[in-house]
Amino acid sequence: MNRLSELLTANIPKYDITIPSTGEKTKFRPFLVKEEKVLLVAQNTGSTTEVLNSIQRIIEYCVDGVRDASSLPLFDLEYLFIKLRSKSIGELANPIIKCPITEEEIQLEVNLNEIELKGTPQKENKIKISDDIILKMKYPTLKTILDQDYEVDFQDPESFYNLAIRCIDKIITKEETINVDQLPIVEVEEFVDNMTKSQFEKILNFFVNIPKLEKSINYVTSDGVEREVLLSGLSDFFG
Repeated sequence: MNRLSELLTANIPKYDITIPSTGEKTKFRPFLVKEEKVLLVAQNTGSTTEVLNSIQRIIEYCVDGVRDASSLPLFDLEYLFIKLRSKSIGELANPIIKCPITEEEIQLEVNLNEIELKGTPQKENKIKISDDIILKMKYPTLKTILDQDYEVDFQDPESFYNLAIRCIDKIITKEETINVDQLPIVEVEEFVDNMTKSQFEKILNFFVNIPKLEKSINYVTSDGVEREVLLSGLSDFFG
């Protein structure tokens, strides 16, 4: 690094932040022009995978102590990026939505500093599916999503099914604890296929209660009516 660059980097501010899933306190710096370029290039490709990969790299560059952002729960990743974006580019974002009533496009204004995580991360996510079997679940991470080679759609049954299988961490019985990542995926699929509907709905409930970034925003359509939209996740806040 040359002397001029060193003059700049010596004066980059740092901010306190808490990683939601662990409660660990750390610090982060704003991302630099060269790091923003990585994100812009990814956005121009139109590839969700490229954008997620660039967000991963930016978090690893900017947040102290984060060596592998792909292993963070997705809500951690989104929360950290929201805070980074606020301090790096500005606290206001202007996503464009399509009103479901009038079908017109509306540009919103969102203060990123007002967005907080809804829900409390749990250290032990256990689901009792029978008197003899308990599932220990893990939150989906960026790696979980990218390993599937396609964008996860929680409204699509097959997509959700594949994600659910990959978020079972351990199967606990009275006799043993089975680490699922040591099993062939087909064996885990067969295990889930043989659940009852009510047992699988308990897994669904786990996903429903995962912490998420959400904010309700009011807007006015061309007919003068004030309406409300619920934004959730990075794609909504920066869409």
